[in-house]
Amino acid sequence: MSFRRMLQLNLLAVLIFLPLPSAQAHAELVSSNPIVGAHLEVLPVQVEVTFDGNLLNLGSAKTNVLIVKDPKGSQIDAMNSRASGAKLSVDVNPVTTIGEFTVSWRVVSSDGHPEEGSYQFTVGQVSASAVPTPATSISPATSTTGQYVPQKDFWTRYGIRLLLLFEAAVGVVIWIGFERARRKVE
Repeated sequence: MSFRRMLQLNLLAVLIFLPLPSAQAHAELVSSNPIVGAHLEVLPVQVEVTFDGNLLNLGSAKTNVLIVKDPKGSQIDAMNSRASGAKLSVDVNPVTTIGEFTVSWRVVSSDGHPEEGSYQFTVGQVSASAVPTPATSISPATSTTGQYVPQKDFWTRYGIRLLLLFEAAVGVVIWIGFERARRKVE
C-alpha cells in the first residue's frame, strides 16, 4: 500500500470518528429568571430559562415547553412558551398563592435530543419548616434537576477529538517509518 493511500485512509478514519460539536449539543440549563431556589416577594410576570445552546424550533409545533405550577400543583402559566435561540420563556398568570413554585421544561436541543428538567423558587413569606435547608436542597448538577450545570472544561469537550487526532498522527508517523524501511530494503 502506498504512502499516499495510507495517509488518505488515516485522514478518512479521523474524519469518520471525529465527533462533531453538534452531536454533543444536549441542552443544559445555564441560567434562569427567577434563579434556582430564589425567594421572591411577588410572583414574576414572566419566567425565562437559558440553555447552553440554541433550541430547535419546528414551526408551529410546540417542541419547547415551559410550565409553571403553584404550590398546589396547578399550572399557572399562560401556556404561551416562546423559544428564541437558547432562551425559553413563558408568561405567568397573576395568583395570590404563596409558597414553593415549580418551573418545568421540555426542550429539544439543536441536535434533536429532547431534554427536560425542573427547579423551584419561593414566593412570599413561608414558614421555616417549608423552606428546605441547604443540606436537603443540594442535588447533583444534571440537566434533569434544573440545577446550574457547570460549563464543560476544555478536556471534557475536546478530549476524544484530540485523542483521535493524536492516534491518526501516530499512525502516519509509524507508516512513514515503515515506508522508509521498505524503500531501504528495496
